Amino acid sequence: MQSNTPTTALNLTTLESTLLDEIIGMYDENDNLCFTRELTNQEKGVISSLVKKGLVYDSFEFEHGASHNFFPSEI
Repeated sequence: MQSNTPTTALNLTTLESTLLDEIIGMYDENDNLCFTRELTNQEKGVISSLVKKGLVYDSFEFEHGASHNFFPSEI
């Protein structure tokens, strides 16, 4: 997935940009899972910020007891 908006135009922190790049790099449109690895406490805050900015979403958001599965959003 490639965005037309450079991440620098989105005012991302270095940590946000790094994590977003990792999520985008793991994206495969033919796979139902994307970014499911365990997050550190710091990364949990960063991913929350990316979700609020609409850059990623959790496909398991409404499933009780499910872990997280983050996908890049289309900007």
